[in-house]
Amino acid sequence: MATLGEWEDRKPAPSGQAGARASVARPPVSMLDVMVRLWRAKWLMMLIGAPLLFVGLFLALQMPTKYEATAGLFVRAGDELRVSSIVTDPYRDTLPEAEQIIQGELELLRGPVVAERALASFSLEQVYPDLAKARDRDLRRLSAKSPAEIEAEYRQEAVIEFQRDFWAGVRPNNPVINVAFENEDANTAAAVLNAALDAYLQYRAELFGERPVEKLLEQRGKSESELAELEDEIALFLRENGIGDFDRERATAQELFTQISSELFTNRSRASAVQGQLSTTRAQLATIEPEQNLFVEDTSQQTLSALRVEREQLLARYTDDSRAVRNLDEQIAQVEAFLASQDGPVGTVRTGPNPLYQSVESSLKTLEAEAVSLQVQRQELQRQLDQFEDRLTRFTLLEPRWNQLQRERALLEENIDALAQRAQQEGTLVDLAAGDVESVRITDRARVPLRGSSLRLPVALLSVLIAGFTALCGGLVYAFTRRGFATPQALTRATRLPVLAIADR
Repeated sequence: MATLGEWEDRKPAPSGQAGARASVARPPVSMLDVMVRLWRAKWLMMLIGAPLLFVGLFLALQMPTKYEATAGLFVRAGDELRVSSIVTDPYRDTLPEAEQIIQGELELLRGPVVAERALASFSLEQVYPDLAKARDRDLRRLSAKSPAEIEAEYRQEAVIEFQRDFWAGVRPNNPVINVAFENEDANTAAAVLNAALDAYLQYRAELFGERPVEKLLEQRGKSESELAELEDEIALFLRENGIGDFDRERATAQELFTQISSELFTNRSRASAVQGQLSTTRAQLATIEPEQNLFVEDTSQQTLSALRVEREQLLARYTDDSRAVRNLDEQIAQVEAFLASQDGPVGTVRTGPNPLYQSVESSLKTLEAEAVSLQVQRQELQRQLDQFEDRLTRFTLLEPRWNQLQRERALLEENIDALAQRAQQEGTLVDLAAGDVESVRITDRARVPLRGSSLRLPVALLSVLIAGFTALCGGLVYAFTRRGFATPQALTRATRLPVLAIADR
């Protein structure tokens, strides 16, 4: 009878034996068999897990204790966030959303500027002693870098470490930002966090209070100098062309040109009328006798002449077929018929100057004098018209350059006004931002934490889990790679034969 150990160490049967012998070499394994084999591999499992557990516990004991200092910031929408709309339009008071405001403040808190300014108040040995030791080692070594460069590099490393140890967050629908900072020293943690809050407030005031007022004033002065130079150029342009006020003189010349043109047209119209009257008056004068009978009982001839003169005067205003002319024609015909029936004037006849002739002659001379006067006036008006036309032509030639100078002056004046208004607005922004210190308030400054926290227990538990899992895996590998039977029950299941006795070696 073989012992149980012999069964476990037995090799597979040769290929020529029965199939039942081959099945004994690869028996089925139950959970009980696995547990038995794991127990038998306990020393192997301890050999595997003990080093891992020792290393993990050693690392856990090396984990430092860190103290977390906390503080709070109350955030509200201040004037520096809405002052632009207040200055440009007093009736609009647009504000960002509360979430946007808080997110912006969180970005400022978490930024490297706050970290650099906070760490600038402390030495590297106070906040991060390990980095200080590494820096000192690098300073003692021969290196191509200067001490200032090495110091700057470790300061940047300190900023990175600060951002890892610094935390800032906010709960939903809560205007209070919670900030925290961890360090191995409790006093250092509180001091650094308070310095970070002060640096944040200072940086925030500089950020919102920084306005380009000086640059705007400088640019305004530059534009005013350019405007003065342009004014000198405009004055030189006017002086060279003999112009006092371009727009006014051009408008005056245009107005006088129009007025003279109108007067010249009126003159020509009157001259045409006078020439017509002269022709009529000369024709009328030719029909009148210079002398007449003064005392004649028969005045028919005189009446006839008066009627003819009156008819000629009417013809200057009416046509031949007008009613007034026809009436005179009938009267003239009656007088002529009467004179035709008489042999001549009857009674004493005395001759003398004809008053009608003298009157028509006087009218003729008056018309001739007016015609001469109109001709002289027309020549003078034409001369003045030509003079103003030449002046307007000159203004037309100078207008492009003048308009260019005016456009440049208008642009500079508009730019100066805009810069002045912008500088005034930016000054208002600076005053409001400087006075509005209540936008962010520190609700709770950092205090020295009394209790610290460490990762020793989590690391130790993790080490135990890793060591146990690794040892278990090694035991399972041992359990499933062993050949033979772990228990009598396994032998019975494999051969379906009862085990009569068990003998140990």
